[in-house]
Amino acid sequence: MNLTDLISGGIGNQATEGISQKLGLDKNQTQWVIAAAVPLMMSALKYNANKSPEKAEGIQQALSSKHNGNIFDSLGSLFNNGPTEEEDKIVNHIFGKNTDTVKESLAEKSGINIGKIGGILALIAPLVMGYLGKQKQNQDPQQESSGGLGDLLGNILGGGSSQSNSGPLGGIGDLIGSVLGGGSSSNESKPSLGGGIGDLVGDFFNQKNDKSAKGSILDSLAGMFSK
Repeated sequence: MNLTDLISGGIGNQATEGISQKLGLDKNQTQWVIAAAVPLMMSALKYNANKSPEKAEGIQQALSSKHNGNIFDSLGSLFNNGPTEEEDKIVNHIFGKNTDTVKESLAEKSGINIGKIGGILALIAPLVMGYLGKQKQNQDPQQESSGGLGDLLGNILGGGSSQSNSGPLGGIGDLIGSVLGGGSSSNESKPSLGGGIGDLVGDFFNQKNDKSAKGSILDSLAGMFSK
């Protein structure tokens, strides 16, 4: 299972169907939100993992204790019973102080009210964490000890090692780190990523961009995973 499967493949189709029915939404709208939100979640997790050893350890513990991939064996239960307060907390842990910005931007662009946007995010957050937990189980032990969670997320997003800026998505943690963290960001500190997910996510979280710019970025992210 790769990232595309999670968004627009078999798992993504089940998620779109289940969430649409649960929340009473149009399937095309739901799929668009999923396609835009999953890369944002993965990128935010990568930033969190690279921010400090404590943050990375917290994510590791969550993957080991709660999110080991078993969620994919009970998708029907997730969509029937959710969204729950616990699932909403996962979203807040992932996006932190940027949670409202993400919800507002997705609502503005998709035309779905912000309450249901929160429901979509809460239902896909366990899938994102479960997917990451499953990938971690399959990670080579030597790679896990040398690069850790940051490298795993880099590989999932297509960037390879967290120490490398090679490839269209490389260096994503460096690119979005300052804007997610609320600090200043200079052009000199940003790697050139050639218009990939890294550039888009970094621009989305850049506080200088207005609603229209953020909406266009979300369209571009969703478009990467359109069929």
